[in-house]
Amino acid sequence: MEGLYVMKPNDADTVLLTEPSISGHRLAYVRLLAEESLKRDHQVHIALPEGGRESAEFATHLGHLFGDIELSVLPKFNLKGVEAHSRLVNAERTVITDGDALALQLARAHKWNGSGRVSVLIMREHAQPDNSRIKMWMKNHAKQLIYSWVSSIKDVDLALLKSSLWTGRCHLRTATDPIQLSCTEADVVRLRHEWNLGESEYWFAVLGAITPRKNVRLIAECLAAISSGGIGLLIAGKIDTDLRVEIDQSVAQLSAKGASIKIVDRLLTDIELDAAVLAVDCLVLAHSNEGPSGLLGKAASAATTVVSAGAISLRNDMVALGGSAQWSPLQHEPLSLALRKARESHVAREPVSSSTSSFLEALVPRG
Repeated sequence: MEGLYVMKPNDADTVLLTEPSISGHRLAYVRLLAEESLKRDHQVHIALPEGGRESAEFATHLGHLFGDIELSVLPKFNLKGVEAHSRLVNAERTVITDGDALALQLARAHKWNGSGRVSVLIMREHAQPDNSRIKMWMKNHAKQLIYSWVSSIKDVDLALLKSSLWTGRCHLRTATDPIQLSCTEADVVRLRHEWNLGESEYWFAVLGAITPRKNVRLIAECLAAISSGGIGLLIAGKIDTDLRVEIDQSVAQLSAKGASIKIVDRLLTDIELDAAVLAVDCLVLAHSNEGPSGLLGKAASAATTVVSAGAISLRNDMVALGGSAQWSPLQHEPLSLALRKARESHVAREPVSSSTSSFLEALVPRG
């Protein structure tokens, strides 16, 4: 174990937070859980994979907590490793924030052999798209059986991650995607100035970790099809190395049509990400994979227009969001139409209230 550590009372409960992946927003979940646990005067241990401490993600999300937590490295994230580490630190509560893979291992073992209780967050409740509807149904049915089986294990609290806009019912425990806007109006003004987001353009944005699943090339092509100047495209977030050339080529074609382009290719701070959501006119979520979108929740809280495409989970959220919210298939013509409608729409949205309480109570319940 490494790092500074602020001692807690001897009778303080120990919370072990484990995260097998440091990419994307996962460490933001860990930060939220760590801050809540520290507020409750718990001892907080965080276990990350090798290289986690040195990562930009750690510095962004957890660096400010370094003096208040105990940090460990788990070279292999498997059930036995997490169980052993929970016993080592005598954890009252262990939380696995990206628990899909370990849930399957728990189902096979049908036993939690660690210390105290364990919370397992399922981040991908549904199977990813498949050309065969029968295969999709079978995969989703199998997943539901596994979740129910794991939920029946002694000392295991499994929770399904749900969109911040979800209002349905579920026979299993759910954790609503926690949404926080951490920036001020001054942060938004500063970001617009520093990133040169002119007020004369209608700004579309693709934000967060830029991976193939976000379909940036398709978005740029669709904007080029509707552009006659007067629009801008902001791409902000760490871009997969293999995608950078493709994205540069796509936005060059869009720029030739008169659009303004701004690319910020690095991990964004929480304040930068939130300010970007508020600074732009329309957030574009054209996702190839299923699952809750934290950015959608931020846009809803910020009253920023959203155009979504592809994932059925996004279509369901658009229905919940109502108003001028739009979803289209992940195809050139319908997405172009949705982007055009967004640009031409002058409907003012009302901010959607958000909370972190469901997420926290599902994973670190009191008592």
